[in-house]
Amino acid sequence: MRTGRLAGIHRTSPLFTGMRDHGRLAGRCGGCEFAPVCGGSRSRAFTLAGDPYAEDPWCSYQPGNFPYPADLAAMGLRPAA
Repeated sequence: MRTGRLAGIHRTSPLFTGMRDHGRLAGRCGGCEFAPVCGGSRSRAFTLAGDPYAEDPWCSYQPGNFPYPADLAAMGLRPAA
């Protein structure tokens, strides 16, 4: 049985706050310049890897391949590590 309001659980749960922290992402998602915007599918990562912070296994993007670095800077994103 749930004891708190859903919004409060979403805001304070270590799992949910961790999933919003793109610095905790692993694999390609962890090194992706679009992680702050996209974050990959945490449900697919958990289902297929058993880890909600693992890379999104269905994402075909390879970090660092975005050809317009000036556009990244304009969006406030940094190039892939």
